[in-house]
Amino acid sequence: MLSQLQDVDPAVCTDVLRVLDCIVRELPAHWRRRRGVPQLMAFLDGPTHVRMERITFRELHRFGHLDEFSRWASAVPAAKAAEHGCAALVHGDRIHARIFRIGPFGSAWHRPDVRVDVRFGHREQRLMPTFSLPFDVKGRLFPRLVFREWIADNIARAREF
Repeated sequence: MLSQLQDVDPAVCTDVLRVLDCIVRELPAHWRRRRGVPQLMAFLDGPTHVRMERITFRELHRFGHLDEFSRWASAVPAAKAAEHGCAALVHGDRIHARIFRIGPFGSAWHRPDVRVDVRFGHREQRLMPTFSLPFDVKGRLFPRLVFREWIADNIARAREF
């Protein structure tokens, strides 16, 4: 993660870190045990504010067919970044199973997410990094998503350089 952030222009890296910090801070409120990580769009909303909102499969379908995930996954944040400067598409690692509804009840379709994938787009830079952020689930009665410690450490360390 640090090496990917070092390869990015410093001004762009500042925007990416602001969006990434918002994702790490606010995603646990959107996560549900049964439904997993929802599809979210995080983007800059003014000079100091970052906004996160849900994005549906219908909205994603405007950028291409859902079965061509690898094609439109980069186009969605790039289109939003053209408006707002920096944007990220956030989804769980099991998005393919949710799109295609793979398998009958009790199959792999119902396995939970184990990481969050974040695909960035920025107005100033064409090729942007993609991050995979692993998380743990704490609690049995009231489960909650908790990111691993090294993620917050890497974000703090990236701000220093």
